[in-house]
Amino acid sequence: GECLLAFSGRETHESWLQRDVAAALRSTLTDVEIVEEYVDTRSGYSIDVLLRQRSAAWAVEVDGPTHFLQDGKTPRGSTLLKRKQLGQLGYTVVPVPFWEWNDLVGDQAKEQYLKEKFGLS
Repeated sequence: GECLLAFSGRETHESWLQRDVAAALRSTLTDVEIVEEYVDTRSGYSIDVLLRQRSAAWAVEVDGPTHFLQDGKTPRGSTLLKRKQLGQLGYTVVPVPFWEWNDLVGDQAKEQYLKEKFGLS
């Protein structure tokens, strides 16, 4: 009760990276419902971008530098735990690490990357 309310009531901050990924998802995957900053009421987790189609749900986690250890590519424990718990709640978790996204140049490259992430290429 109280803990979930405190956890889910935290303010979220949408980054330019997240907005860019969400915009590319909208132009690439036109037949799915897309919700940014979706809060899962069972866990209190904020999902960066939720995609829904019929009974399927994908949790797209746009992982900026704070989600990784100092080496920049090893996910922090809290990031791994969130991914695992979202998976246990029935979401297909799709991580988008900042370094992969930042290497993409142009809309076509971003769309191809997302198609590959979702197995559509």
